Amino acid sequence: MAKHSKTANTVKTARIISVASQKGGVGKTATVTNMAVGLVSLGYKTAIIDMDAQGHIALSFGLKKINLKKTIYDVLIGEAAMRDIKQNAFGVDLYLSNNSLAELGPKVTAHLNAKLYPAPKYLLRKAIAQIKNQYDYILIDTSPSNDMQTMNSLLASTDIIIPVLPEGLSIDGIYETIVLIKAIQEQGTKINILGILPTMVQDHTNLHHVKLQELRKEFAETPDIKVFDTVIKRAIRHGLAQTDGEPDIKKAPEYLSFVKEVLSIA
Repeated sequence: MAKHSKTANTVKTARIISVASQKGGVGKTATVTNMAVGLVSLGYKTAIIDMDAQGHIALSFGLKKINLKKTIYDVLIGEAAMRDIKQNAFGVDLYLSNNSLAELGPKVTAHLNAKLYPAPKYLLRKAIAQIKNQYDYILIDTSPSNDMQTMNSLLASTDIIIPVLPEGLSIDGIYETIVLIKAIQEQGTKINILGILPTMVQDHTNLHHVKLQELRKEFAETPDIKVFDTVIKRAIRHGLAQTDGEPDIKKAPEYLSFVKEVLSIA
């Protein structure tokens, strides 16, 4: 697989991919985790930034949130640099969060802090500028709501992947997410929807089978948004990797196929 082409006169700059959905429980963290270890297994220098206050990326890599002295929140409010919070596990550089991140919106939009944070939606873009020349890919785990963390994530990204469970409420989350991204695009931010990833699919159930077919048919008529060919099935081994904090791409071969599909278009 060819890596980013680089010449002597160009500086490497990462593709920055947010995995985003306005609905929770669709496998965002599992997708980010397995994408990252998959990219590393193929030789790409990869980082994850956790922009969800639940801090589940730490758990996914076997790290304890309670032990984090500084997090992405401290970087965003200007009290730490990215290098101060960097950790590494399973070959992936991690910029982690915990529940302190929930305070971001109130902190940076408070009237008293207006001069400190004149562009509160661009704090993550500014933070990523410190590290983007060090990586091929930076993946962002987002929160399942249209909050300050999510806006920072989307505005800092070059690309978006939207995971979806092929059921009614989750599918509704696709449209909410697309509307949000289109609004950002209309304001002049260059951001590309790489595609929609079916996750936690139980293909032996009629509901998932039918909904997946409907989804593919609908977006086949939308040239700028595709449904990925790869389908992530619901598998106990994925849950175990998350629970045990030991991500292993050998136990998640569908994710490796997905990474290769992403690389073919990104």
